[in-house]
Amino acid sequence: MSMLKNPNNAVVKRMAHHSLKTGKRRTVTLFLAIFLSAFMIFTIFTVGVTYFKLQKIQNIRLSGAEFDAIMYGVTGEQAQKCEKNPDITLTGFLGHCGWVEKTDRDNTPNVGLSWADENYWSKMMKPAREKLEGKYPVAEDEIMVTKEALEECGYGELKVGDSITVTYGEYIGLQKGTFRISGIWDGYGTKKIFYMSKAFYEQSGWKRSDAASGRYFLSFRQRLMTKKTQNTFIKSMKLGKQQTLFFVSDLGESVKILEGLIGLSIITCLCAYLLIYNIMYLSVAGRVRHYGLLQTIGMTERQIRGMLKEQLLLVGSAGIGSGCVAGAFISFFLIPVIVKSLGIRKGYVGAIGVQFHPAVLAVTILLAGLTIGLAGWKPVRKAAKISPLEALGYRPSSGARRDRKATRGNVITRISLEQFVKDKKRTAMVLLSLAMSLSVYLCVVTMLGGQAARAIVSNNMDTDLVIQNDTGTKEKAKDRKDIFSSALVKSIQSRKDVTEMHAVLFSEITIPWEPDFMETWMKEFYEKWMSIPYEKERKEYREHPENFGTSLLGIDEQEFDRLNQTFETPISKKDFIAGKACIVYRNGLELADKDLVGKKVTCTLYRNSKKGKSFTVAGVTDDSYYTALLGYPPTLIVSDQVVKSFDEEAFILKAGICYKKEYDRGTEKAVLSLLKKDANARDFSWESKIEEADEMRKAQGNMPQIGMGIVLILAFIGIMNYMNTFVVNVQSRMTELSVMESVGMTDRQLMGMLVREGALYAGGAWGLTLTAGLGIVYLIYQTMNYRGVSFLVPVVPLLLAAAISFVVCIAIPVVTWKVLERQGTVVERIKGVE
Repeated sequence: MSMLKNPNNAVVKRMAHHSLKTGKRRTVTLFLAIFLSAFMIFTIFTVGVTYFKLQKIQNIRLSGAEFDAIMYGVTGEQAQKCEKNPDITLTGFLGHCGWVEKTDRDNTPNVGLSWADENYWSKMMKPAREKLEGKYPVAEDEIMVTKEALEECGYGELKVGDSITVTYGEYIGLQKGTFRISGIWDGYGTKKIFYMSKAFYEQSGWKRSDAASGRYFLSFRQRLMTKKTQNTFIKSMKLGKQQTLFFVSDLGESVKILEGLIGLSIITCLCAYLLIYNIMYLSVAGRVRHYGLLQTIGMTERQIRGMLKEQLLLVGSAGIGSGCVAGAFISFFLIPVIVKSLGIRKGYVGAIGVQFHPAVLAVTILLAGLTIGLAGWKPVRKAAKISPLEALGYRPSSGARRDRKATRGNVITRISLEQFVKDKKRTAMVLLSLAMSLSVYLCVVTMLGGQAARAIVSNNMDTDLVIQNDTGTKEKAKDRKDIFSSALVKSIQSRKDVTEMHAVLFSEITIPWEPDFMETWMKEFYEKWMSIPYEKERKEYREHPENFGTSLLGIDEQEFDRLNQTFETPISKKDFIAGKACIVYRNGLELADKDLVGKKVTCTLYRNSKKGKSFTVAGVTDDSYYTALLGYPPTLIVSDQVVKSFDEEAFILKAGICYKKEYDRGTEKAVLSLLKKDANARDFSWESKIEEADEMRKAQGNMPQIGMGIVLILAFIGIMNYMNTFVVNVQSRMTELSVMESVGMTDRQLMGMLVREGALYAGGAWGLTLTAGLGIVYLIYQTMNYRGVSFLVPVVPLLLAAAISFVVCIAIPVVTWKVLERQGTVVERIKGVE
């Protein structure tokens, strides 16, 4: 028998409005869930676009120019092919053509000589240039300099128009010349370099096709390019043996970052879905009798569905609209403030202007609307299906009834556990929502920690400071000297704030020809790095190996332990210390470990060919830290005790220093002051972990703060879901709790029960987070970890989140009961329930 339809459609909308007004708490919670989801989606994509731009700026700052790919050496055919490619918008060329060997004021300046063509200098480098005085050199004796390069040469006071005399090295050997400074520039990128004229480069002996000299830069039309597309392009260039082509990180890794943003948006929508669904589900479950009685007065299932949909439409429209407005505010006002704080100005590293993207607005409305529709569909359908007879006989129940057997143990704890598992669906929803929020929190703080300046630098530098003897890499032995005096070493080691100092010893050696190891090595070396074939110089190498010097490096036991950890198969420490085994620096050659390990290599002292020693190659490293004078034969790494006994004139090439407190600026200042006071101060150079981190931090900007803002909003959604569920839960159990109180349960016992229930929710959520959630976090982290930083969850943020989540989960049920308890006496609360 069907109900007679009452044409009350005009009343449905008024009832929907009235229901929203009377259920203010539910309405506000529902509005906030929709508002935050719309706000999050809009902000995530807008911030994502800005992040791409900031990442581009970071790469421009670190590279000193704006480009997408770089190729080592370029033939005329390859250059013509790139210039005709419609996907390539700009090409530029930089040719390395020498180095400054010495000046009258400094014997070890670390300054290179390069020529930049018009496209590279005027277009690609322009975004990274802060200021320019003068013009690019045209004549062969003109140079473009930086203040840092002049200071490195000992002539920091020179200006445009002044001249400087230097001894420089080029393809044909050492030369001496006087150059007029045609311009001075400043900005980002390599500063210790003199830019030369095209005429100078052409007479230097280098060619564009030489991989050791030529650097061909490419800018692509696409902003995103997958690894597959990149590899296809690389293959199409038909690179030679010596050539290499690689893309900058933002072009390829942006695809992964975009996938991460989409994933974050999906998680946001899912969190919002769980909250909206939970609100609607609990609302319908608590008003079963209301919806059933509405049908007795003529309201149809369709009209009930219409009323609830009207409520969702009203709240959804308001939530999505205000969320987009709030997102726009963040995009147009907050982001420009952040960008401005980076020091980005018009014409400098590409000024960022946040623009309105209709697609972002459309995606926000679509995703938020879809979330609301899916979340509300089942509760609306459930409300419409309630019959009057079901409503009249309805009694609130949150789970199946079970016979309870008497058991031993804490009664309060048992009741709390039973309540936790009674409504499995509700419990699962709350745990899932909390666990998702906590997992996203862990994901973002782990990624932010992994991409922090200190983490990136620490991943690349094991020591706080590396001091180098610049004379040690001089080509001629007479120009090298031991400047690490025993007094200097002792003064550094004796400092209480310095925990370790590991020296690398240097000795020049030769490695005579033999048909196995050295024949394989030299053949590969010439194919990879030399412009002349090995066959032309094989005879000279066999008869005069002294013309082919190389380096023997000695490291201590601690340094060996660190290096040994990088090998898939660790080598015998006993054999290494005893001088039986050595490690070879691969030097970029395409030789596999199996081609070298196990081979025997014999070396002789460079100045005394009669003194020799043999080793077995036990490992191969690609770490350029273990290099000195890079000769044609391989660099051998052995124990420092072996070097000392083999060459009594061996000296310290470099020393790695570890501070008691990492990144301690006070310690570094004290150590560097010792160097600057030394008589050989100008022959020292250093790499500082602190300076590297400062440069990285300056290039990164304030994106971590934006990421943490997103985390906090997601955490807020999860807490709201829990809060809404538990408030309704305590409300629906008012009679039960009041009856417990009436039969003797003390207020303390009641609070203890609610506290235990809250702790169970917090513990369950963290259980999910630290198992399945952490596994997902690891996969996401490795997908976006293009810098190769080790996976490490920050302990302090983890403990902070755990403490806050437990406090919130425990406090909400207690506070809710305290508020509801004030509504009347025990008798009034029991009578007040239907």
